[in-house]
Amino acid sequence: MHGLYDHDGILRFIGLDREACVAYAELFDLSLARCSLMDLPVPLPLAVRTRQRMIPGAGNS
Repeated sequence: MHGLYDHDGILRFIGLDREACVAYAELFDLSLARCSLMDLPVPLPLAVRTRQRMIPGAGNS
């Protein structure tokens, strides 16, 4: 994945390849001389645990 940052350091676009970032810059008339293309790490999925539901009155015998 690649990110296109503008001259203020704001992330403007994330694409799968450099060509997608360049196409975005051309579409919105962004000067590539004033932008940065950076490789972005692929995010790893996080494990999500489900919460147990509390049943009112259960276990309070």
